[in-house]
Amino acid sequence: MDYNWELGRLKETGKFVLGEKATEKLRKKGGLKAVVFSNEPHLKSKFENVDMAKFVVPMNSVQLGNIFGKPFSVSVVGVVDAGSSKFQENE
Repeated sequence: MDYNWELGRLKETGKFVLGEKATEKLRKKGGLKAVVFSNEPHLKSKFENVDMAKFVVPMNSVQLGNIFGKPFSVSVVGVVDAGSSKFQENE
């Protein structure tokens, strides 16, 4: 899967939340379809028990933030509606 392409499609056609706190809050309410997170060890352990599609993108949090046009790092993206991206099915 070309993650840059799929993240761009998610940004253009889907609905999502950015950040660990917002993602965790929405996950507890049951509003997420998938979780996308940067390749950082502490995130893998934090989200390993999540019972939904999980995607680890091969980039750091600064690069992930840049894809979404943010001037700060984004370590986790919670996918509410995948739109035309492939972030709705498990890897």
